[in-house]
Amino acid sequence: MNDIDNYLQIMIDSLTKKEELLDRIIDKNRKQYECIKGKDHEEVDWDAFNLLVTEKEIAIDRIIEIDEGFDQTYNIIKDEVTANKEKYRDKVAVLKELIERLTDKGIGIQADEERNRQIIDKLFNKTRQEIKKQRVGMSAASAYYKTMSNSVVRAAEISMLDQKK
Repeated sequence: MNDIDNYLQIMIDSLTKKEELLDRIIDKNRKQYECIKGKDHEEVDWDAFNLLVTEKEIAIDRIIEIDEGFDQTYNIIKDEVTANKEKYRDKVAVLKELIERLTDKGIGIQADEERNRQIIDKLFNKTRQEIKKQRVGMSAASAYYKTMSNSVVRAAEISMLDQKK
């Protein structure tokens, strides 16, 4: 096995590791969905949810490292592989298959992330609306009490003026 074959195998191994990390992210997205699905803001275990976010961030950082290494390795061998396509056909086919699977998983992850984001947006919007209703209610109550308080003072003043006459 020559150096190019070794480099190609390293690239295959790195894509296999990336696939494992993407599978972990898919699992974390599913668990996040289970945390938030059909629940009100107060019912969600936000600590568990945030732990899943942190675990996904770690996996994403690792994927970025793998991608950088993959690109560096590819840049080293691309001229040789392109010049001798037939010689490296089998390993290139494996790489293409892995890349297709990774692309499909990436698209699935994006869809899952968007679904979870929309659910969280709804949760926070609902909570914001409830807070706004409470503020409006408190503001109305405050205005009412202020008005009533002023009415009582005015009534007392009028009553005092009537008594003076």
